[in-house]
Parts: sequence; C-alpha cells; structure tokens
Amino acid sequence: MAIAMMVDNPEGSQEDYDRVRERLGLEKPAGGIFHVAGPSPDGGWRVIEVWESEEDAKRFVKERLLPAFEAVGGAPPPPPQFWLVHNYMA
Repeated sequence: MAIAMMVDNPEGSQEDYDRVRERLGLEKPAGGIFHVAGPSPDGGWRVIEVWESEEDAKRFVKERLLPAFEAVGGAPPPPPQFWLVHNYMA
C-alpha cells in the first residue's frame, strides 16, 4: 500500500532545497511516486511525497537525502511524518 511522507522543516528554504535537489539529481528514486515542495504556511520549507512503501521512503532518506544535506552543508531536516494513502492522483 502507498505511503505519504511529509518533511516540514522550519529551518528550510528554497535555496537549501534547490542545492539538495541539484545534488540528488532529477531521476525518480526507486519506489518514489509523487513529489511536491514549497514554502510551509508557518515559514520554512515543506516536502510531501508519495512512495510505494514506507521502507522505500526510509531507505531514500537514509541513503540519499541525509548524505545530500551533509554534502551541501545544510542542517538535516526533522524526522518525516508518515501516513497510509487511500488514494492519490499524479
């Protein structure tokens, strides 16, 4: 069953996001279905994704996302929130 993942980073910015995104590349990661990012309503930066499984999402965070933040000198984001997806449109 698909899983949604949200990272709401109060310290994040578009500049940080763009640097990390450039480091990650543009290919869709294994298990990734959907990705959207933008300013959080309370300030900072929010990313919401849909994944084929929670395991795929956690593997991406551990193996690619956190090392990309480290490589560009950004503060790592807070732990993501996960919830089951009943339906999505991409």
